[in-house]
Amino acid sequence: MDFIRAIALLSILIIHFNATVTGYFTLPHKLFVSVLPFHIYLGDFGSSLFFIVSGAALALTVPPEQPAMTFYKKRAKAIYPLFWLAWCICFAIRFVSKPGYYAAAKTPTLLLTVLGLDNFAVAAGWVGTDFACVGEWFLGSILFLYLPFPLLVRGLRRAPWLTWLVTLAVCLPIHLAGWDARLVAVHVLEFMFGMQFLSLRKNVKVGLTVLFALGTVLCAEWDSKITCALCSMAVFAILAEISRWVDRPWPRVLCARLAKLSYAIFLVHHVLIQRLVEGFHLAALSRRDTAFLFLIYLAATWGAAELLLWLQRRLQQGLASLRPVREP
Repeated sequence: MDFIRAIALLSILIIHFNATVTGYFTLPHKLFVSVLPFHIYLGDFGSSLFFIVSGAALALTVPPEQPAMTFYKKRAKAIYPLFWLAWCICFAIRFVSKPGYYAAAKTPTLLLTVLGLDNFAVAAGWVGTDFACVGEWFLGSILFLYLPFPLLVRGLRRAPWLTWLVTLAVCLPIHLAGWDARLVAVHVLEFMFGMQFLSLRKNVKVGLTVLFALGTVLCAEWDSKITCALCSMAVFAILAEISRWVDRPWPRVLCARLAKLSYAIFLVHHVLIQRLVEGFHLAALSRRDTAFLFLIYLAATWGAAELLLWLQRRLQQGLASLRPVREP
């Protein structure tokens, strides 16, 4: 899963770099393409891999009978402290360096920021402008996916066929009608596939991979999100099989580190590339200089993520030292 998470992370880093240096796809591409075969957007592909990996990781680490409230508390503890820390730092820098940047944001939308739903709200069309400055829309999507997880994990364990049929019957109409702004329902299916993948027999995995690959081809002209979901599930299964071939000491260490840093990288990478390109004339940027900028962007993102995690640890240690020691 670390290997697949690293590939998903690289996809997200590339697409946001590409979007920024091409003026959001108004200029020619210089290093990377933004659309994969079958009209699959690279950003959607990377996000879908993350949703599948998240489902697999939770199915592997969450005890089967863990109470729902315990699960929600642990997820909130894993997501919000680092998000709030990154937001406070980036908001302060942007607010001071770009006066008036948030002038059009309505004060009540701060609640969306506190809940980690700010970018999701903009993508869904709930608000036009808010205080968003770190993370991406799929943080909000994953928060919505966490809500049904306790119910889904029990359903998949006790009645998997019925759970899949009910979920498909609910999610497909919602997605096709656009009631969720196409940001949640289709990803529930990816999430569930990840949750069940590790328990599937090898011949079932092979059969599903072939089925998803055929579905990718057949749905290519119908619905881009469904096409991406089918392709991502097929690629996930293939990467899971390939991962044993690259299971060597240094790839294992590198992927494990990237997996540990992935959330912090996800929070800061877009802010960094937006700042890095400010001094460039994008239309005149050469391929060579674009490559240099990409390497600097990767290094800066890694360093910022490490620094953010270090700062979180120091704050946690400081807060822990302020707690009164209980008498024995």
